[in-house]
Amino acid sequence: MPSPLEEWYFRIPICTRVYMTGIFALTLAVQLEFVNPLQLFYSYNLAISKGQYWRLITSFLYLGNFSLDWFLNMYFIVQYCRDLEEGTYLNRPADFAWMMILVCSTILATASLVESFFLGHMLVSALTYMWSRFYSHMFISFMGLFTMPAAYFPWVMIAFSLVIENSWPVKELVAIAIGHVFWFLAEEWPRRAESGGSRPLSAPAVLCRLLHQTDARQEMVDEADIDEAPELVMRAEPAVNELPPEYTESDPLPTQNDNSVSISEQQEDATGPEIDSTIRQRQSHSLLETE
Repeated sequence: MPSPLEEWYFRIPICTRVYMTGIFALTLAVQLEFVNPLQLFYSYNLAISKGQYWRLITSFLYLGNFSLDWFLNMYFIVQYCRDLEEGTYLNRPADFAWMMILVCSTILATASLVESFFLGHMLVSALTYMWSRFYSHMFISFMGLFTMPAAYFPWVMIAFSLVIENSWPVKELVAIAIGHVFWFLAEEWPRRAESGGSRPLSAPAVLCRLLHQTDARQEMVDEADIDEAPELVMRAEPAVNELPPEYTESDPLPTQNDNSVSISEQQEDATGPEIDSTIRQRQSHSLLETE
């Protein structure tokens, strides 16, 4: 029988589970001195020019040694990243994974501008902002001090960092900007008329097959058809109640009984001449026998 910890772990959706497992494993490896943090940070020259491509991944997995800040970031990942995958991206693991890849790629493109070498904190900030926009109707408690709408949470964290560090958290602001762009492309853009219903963040077919995701675009078409179904029914109702062209408003409406009577009368009219001819033949035959 699995332990409660094991049950909790495997209830976490696949993408979030893989990400948090990678963070924990790499942090443990650094803590036990199997790996040096200098081998993990992102540098364009080292990662691209010198072919150390693992830095493109490890820079997002290393959040520092085990500490209060590390546990806080892990809580954000388990809580908000999981909510996104289980809620907004429910049954769409490929779309969620593709969104994560695109967000990480954008952070890598801006890393040199903000002089960021370990990029996990920026990814957590971007995902937290996206969560706050997707779930803006929710209320959350900040450290048990006060309750606020989820949409304000990233800005409260910015203010908190500003007070603690006494400097503008440029990396977090850039991460919020990146998160806003991807939230807009995922949530707002497909609803606009000029988008034509396109979803630029849909996962490629290869990733959908790898993660066993059905075609989300077809599901969206089906949902759109269901949404339009009442309108189609309303359009179809007059055709059901239309009268034949030979009827006028003063004529009585035909009923099922009328149709059955008319059909039986037609059958009687059709069989009547046959019965009369049979009777005449029998009468003539009996007269001949009498003579």
